[in-house]
Parts: sequence; structure tokens; C-alpha cells
Amino acid sequence: MSVRTLKTLLIVSVLLNIGAVYVGIKGWEYRSHINHFLEKYTHVVREFSARELYLEANKALRSDTTITGRVVFMGTQVTQDWPLKESFPDLEPINRGVFGQRLAGFPLRFYSDVVNLRPEAVVVEISSFQFRPQYSTEEIAEWVAMMVDLAEAHRIVPIIPTVIPPRRGTTLEEAGDYRISDTVTAFNSWLRAELTRRDLPLCDFAKVMTDSSGGLMVDLSTTAVDISDKGYAVMTRELGRVLTEHRIAD
Repeated sequence: MSVRTLKTLLIVSVLLNIGAVYVGIKGWEYRSHINHFLEKYTHVVREFSARELYLEANKALRSDTTITGRVVFMGTQVTQDWPLKESFPDLEPINRGVFGQRLAGFPLRFYSDVVNLRPEAVVVEISSFQFRPQYSTEEIAEWVAMMVDLAEAHRIVPIIPTVIPPRRGTTLEEAGDYRISDTVTAFNSWLRAELTRRDLPLCDFAKVMTDSSGGLMVDLSTTAVDISDKGYAVMTRELGRVLTEHRIAD
């Protein structure tokens, strides 16, 4: 074998080894990127649905039959901060509020947090911060209808209170030409009509908690959207009336 041939083979061998190392490095980087985005995806999905938040607590509450007097409260921080046991001492209220959760995440945990617990009723609180230009009222209405259908299919009374608008004159109120309170008002009109059409309970938080300008009463709130102790007392009274009328709280 000639020297020239040996040199050629050596060069080819070196190039092949360099190529193998390069491919190996790129493969490792590619795998790292996949794992990174997989972890991000998994984290976002878990955070969005919040299914894991109450999974352990739900294990002790699962039931195959309806539990008399049990009411699950699903919502955001308005629900999470509601002192339910003190507000409804004659019931078994189960708080399944999740701070800042978007409404689209509610159906993702509806089975684990509601259906599997077999309550008599579920109260789904919809906060005004759900309403943004990127979320149409039709889309929000579909999520609500989905949860109502799921509840009724499992003989759970769905109670969807009207949405409490934010205080007037807050930064939350503005999003370009989009006005949150106007959209909330339109959605509440749809909700009242839909509940009437379905012959479902009407718990009208908006009616009892807004001032003459159509915003959340200042003395019933601590921020533009958060509720004060006095506000929770008003909500408890309104919901208690509805529960009593439908014989969930006698």
C-alpha cells in the first residue's frame, strides 16, 4: 500500500471520527433541547390545569354516591379566600379555588375536584379577570356550558353565579378599546338567559354587589377584584338563599 493511500485513509479516518464526535455532540444538544421543552410543556400543563393541587385531599373524599349537604366551590382566589366553613356551617363545603387560574383550566380538573367527590351541588365562580380581548365571550360561554353539562350528567346541581365586575376607574378596566365591565355585563345577560332556559338556579352576585355605575362596590372589596369580609357576607347571603330554595341547605 502506497504512502499516498495511507495518508488518504488516515485523513478519511480522522474526518469520520470528527464527524462522529460532531454528530454525538449535536445529538446530545438535541436531546437536551427536547427534554427542556418537554419539562416546560409538562410544567405548563400541570400549572394550567392545577389538577395536582387537590389530588391528595380528594383521595379521602371520593365517593360512589351523592353526599347530602356536600357542595364543591370551584373558582379562583375569590373562592380560595372565602371562609366557607364559617359561612355555611350546616353544609359540607369543599373549597377548590385556585389563585389566578384561567377558566379554560377548570374543565381539566372538573372530574377530580368535583365529579369524583359526588357533591349535591357545585358552585363555579368566574372572576372578571377571565375577560380579556384574547378570550371571546362565546369561548367562555362554551367552557361554562361544558361544566354545566358534566355536572348535570352526574346529577350534580350546577350553580354558576353571575360575574362580579371590577371596580370602575381601575387600570384593570382598560385594555385598549376593550372594556372589561361592558363584556362582563354582556356575558351576565347571556348567563341569566341560559340559566333560565335550562331551568337552573340563578345566583346573582353581580346584582347585589355592584354600585350605580355598574362596578364592584368599594366597601365590598379590598382591590379592583378581591372581596372584603363584608363582600363575602353578601355573597354568602345570596348563595344561601339559592341553596335553600333548591333544598340543598334546609
